[in-house]
Amino acid sequence: MTGRVFLLLALTMLLTLPAPRMSAGNLTSPEEASFEKTRGSRLSWARLKFPTTGFRRGDSLGWFYHPSGDIIIVNWLRTNTTINMMLEWNIADIDNLEQMTDFPLLFLSGKGAISPNAKQKANLKEYLLRGGFLFVDDCVALRQIKEDLFFDSVKALLQEILPGVQFRKLPLSDRVFHSYYDINDWAHLQGVNNGLWGAWDQGRLVALMNSSDLHCGWVGFHFSKRQKDFALRMAANIYVYSMFH
Repeated sequence: MTGRVFLLLALTMLLTLPAPRMSAGNLTSPEEASFEKTRGSRLSWARLKFPTTGFRRGDSLGWFYHPSGDIIIVNWLRTNTTINMMLEWNIADIDNLEQMTDFPLLFLSGKGAISPNAKQKANLKEYLLRGGFLFVDDCVALRQIKEDLFFDSVKALLQEILPGVQFRKLPLSDRVFHSYYDINDWAHLQGVNNGLWGAWDQGRLVALMNSSDLHCGWVGFHFSKRQKDFALRMAANIYVYSMFH
C-alpha cells in the first residue's frame, strides 16, 4: 500500500472519515499532469501517521484530524510562494522507515499524546539521524486534561530518543520568522501559547514545534483573518527555513 495520497483522494477521504484510505489517485487533467512532470526538482508535503493516547479511548485517528488543512497549505504554498511544491500530499507511516525517508520534512499534527512503540521510536530516531526534519503542530483538544498534551509528549519523546537534545523557545528576531515573510508578531490561535520552539541534536535543528494549532488556522474555522494569514505565512517560513537546516 503506497504512502502517496493525492488531493482528489484526500477530498474523498473527508467524506468517509473515520476510515481513511491510503491508496493513490490522480488529481490533475492530462495537460496539468504533463506540466507537473516538467517542473524539475520538487518538494512534497507529507503528514506522519503515528499512534496516540489520552484523548478519546480507542481513537486511532489522533494523528489525522482535519486533512483539508494539508490540502489547503499545499495549494497555498504553490500559489503564494516560490516553493516548488508538488500538487499532492502524502502520508508516511511511522512503521515504515523507508517511506518516512522519502520526505525531508514530516508534518506532525496530533490530539492526545504521541505514543510510539519501540520499533516506531527507532524509526523516528533513524529518520532524524539521516537528516529528516519535524514540523510539529499541536492539534488542540479543548476537552483533554492539558491542551498542549501533544506538544509536551513530542518534546518528551525527542528527549528519549535523542539523548542530549536541546530545546529553545525562539524569539521573534530569529531567522525562522524572516526566512520568507517578515513575521513580527506571534498571532496565537488557540490552546496553550508556548510560542515556537526549536529542537537541536548535536547542533543540528531537527524540529520546530508549537502548540498554537497553526493547522486549524489553515482550515479556517472561527479564526480572524490576521490569525489565518499568520498561520499560512508561518508554515511557509518553517518550510523554507527547514530546507536550509
